[in-house]
Amino acid sequence: MHEFSTAQMIIENVIKIAEKYNAKRVAEVNLEIGALTLLNLDQLTFSLTILSEKTIVEGAEFKINYASAKLKCLNCGYESVINADSFNNYDWPEFILQLKCVKCESREVEVIEGKSCVIKDIKIKV
Repeated sequence: MHEFSTAQMIIENVIKIAEKYNAKRVAEVNLEIGALTLLNLDQLTFSLTILSEKTIVEGAEFKINYASAKLKCLNCGYESVINADSFNNYDWPEFILQLKCVKCESREVEVIEGKSCVIKDIKIKV
């Protein structure tokens, strides 16, 4: 369950940012989660809520934008957008082996977007 460790890093970073601006409380945290992180958003939200207890992040609203993944074919150069929902029937690492170019069906693809977890912004009360 890497959702918990990811949530832990998010909370730690949000607290650092908020303290830098002398925040008394964090009201909102906006996140962008890439489709290929394979994070379960319900588990992530639950972990964020639990880990924020007794911190300045407690009670904050977590808004999560689920970002699609983008692949570039190393064979034909075609760039395509995929959603991890297409691979719900596969487990990791089998899932990653199913990635292929939608144009030429080559498996020689590079993931150029969709692997990251980004704190887009936070709203604080000072």
